[in-house]
Amino acid sequence: MTNISRRTFIKTGAFAAAGLTIVPGHVLGRSFGFTAPSDKLNIAGIGVGGMGRRNLANISTENI
Repeated sequence: MTNISRRTFIKTGAFAAAGLTIVPGHVLGRSFGFTAPSDKLNIAGIGVGGMGRRNLANISTENI
């Protein structure tokens, strides 16, 4: 096993992270209709009445 310096480790990790953010969505499976759980946003409303309830109903159909 080779010793790797902290600087080399950080540099390699930064390049890997940057590469994942540059990769197009279709490569990661987004074009097949699959949405990762981390790409979804769950919204809840507590104590909303009237207008707030209507707003929650309206955004429930959106892909947020």
